[in-house]
Amino acid sequence: MAKVRIGQVGITGHGVTILNAVRAAKSLELVSIFDTKSDEAKKVSREFGVKLASNYENLLKDPDVQAVALVTPNHLHAKQVEKAVKAGKHVFVEKPMSRTVAEARQMISRTQKAGLVLMVGHNTRRRPVFRRAKQVLKKNQLGRIVGVEMNVSRPAGLFDDVPAWKTDPKLTSLLPMTQLGIHFVDTLHYLTESATKSVSCVAANVVMEGGALDSSAAILQLVSGIPVTLSSYYVTPDVYNVRVYGTEGILECWNSSLRLELLQNGSLHRALEEDFSTEGQASFVEEMNEFGECVLTGKKPETGGEEGLMALAVIEAMTASLNTRTVVSMDNILRGS
Repeated sequence: MAKVRIGQVGITGHGVTILNAVRAAKSLELVSIFDTKSDEAKKVSREFGVKLASNYENLLKDPDVQAVALVTPNHLHAKQVEKAVKAGKHVFVEKPMSRTVAEARQMISRTQKAGLVLMVGHNTRRRPVFRRAKQVLKKNQLGRIVGVEMNVSRPAGLFDDVPAWKTDPKLTSLLPMTQLGIHFVDTLHYLTESATKSVSCVAANVVMEGGALDSSAAILQLVSGIPVTLSSYYVTPDVYNVRVYGTEGILECWNSSLRLELLQNGSLHRALEEDFSTEGQASFVEEMNEFGECVLTGKKPETGGEEGLMALAVIEAMTASLNTRTVVSMDNILRGS
């Protein structure tokens, strides 16, 4: 089977997960890496027998590299993608795809004009619990969907090793939503098959030093009319919960389990409960394998530039809502007004 020769930029933190997924993907062959943490990069290079680039530019100059995986800070994505396109490389970029919708549009335009694949790392929708949730919703067992509640939170802001770029409002405007909440925004669009129409958001600096907005909550209205609440905190124990309300039942998803309760004679009864705790890294392997297949076959990624842009636009709308203290129309964000 043909394989796409890929270079990865960023091999620590979440980069380790993507690195392992690249190596496990049948459609990819890891040939080069680069990371500013040179000691870690040297170790990985020796362990896996791959080239160690001295910098990003030299990785791109390597004719053996056909594609790049960018697991790097958000504010670097747009410029890194621009350089990759000029070098003729296909691009996988982690979420959020960029800082702004304007940057995202440039990224999409550049890759399309060059005939290159652009895939955004919105992995959450690929997790078995949400694939199963989509199947349940397709069967219309909940009746009419009337609302969704979501919360994704972590204690990352309580630790001393938070990267400076994450707490800088100029680089990461709304910390919990940019780093965590955006996962559920994309998954919401996937599950409901509806885009977001309007957004209202509140946020505060409660715990973290330096003024970063570490606690946030938003109300979204989908184009379909469904109201949605999304909460995300960077300074609490882990929370990972999606609850979909229907006229005939409730579907609830956690990190690795799912439960469906349906109305029977006026009372809720458990109709389905499934466990996905054996998931491991399967969804990341699926994601990276899909990227390779898109390069090889020319098919469109499930989470391409447009999907990445739509999720990012919701976060941009949240920031606009904070700044103006108003409900923000997505049309205004997408038009750039």
